[in-house]
Amino acid sequence: MRKPALPPIDAELAGPPRKRLDLRALTRGPAADDAQVDANSRTLGARWGASTSLEPAPAPAVPFASLRLEVPAYLDQALTVKAAEQRVTKAFLVMTALAQAGYPVAAADLVPDRRKTRRAP
Repeated sequence: MRKPALPPIDAELAGPPRKRLDLRALTRGPAADDAQVDANSRTLGARWGASTSLEPAPAPAVPFASLRLEVPAYLDQALTVKAAEQRVTKAFLVMTALAQAGYPVAAADLVPDRRKTRRAP
């Protein structure tokens, strides 16, 4: 059996242009709860032989607020270096310092790297 010949490379350039896809017309499907997502992930993982270790992130005990402040560049650099050495966030260093200064900080809120817990839905 012989393979069919490939079309010429400029075949798509001939004729009228294709209609553009209207991305604004796309709608979101129904929302899936965590149990459905977990089950689907495990099914896909089993089919493809992938790891499906899904551990839900612990919910924070209290909501967090954003704090923006400006510090001298040398202090920012020192915090960056210390955070990298300890593999923690700068926010963790600041909260630890505030706790040591006597401000009330719950031990459960002193998470070395909160970014790792935000990844899970």
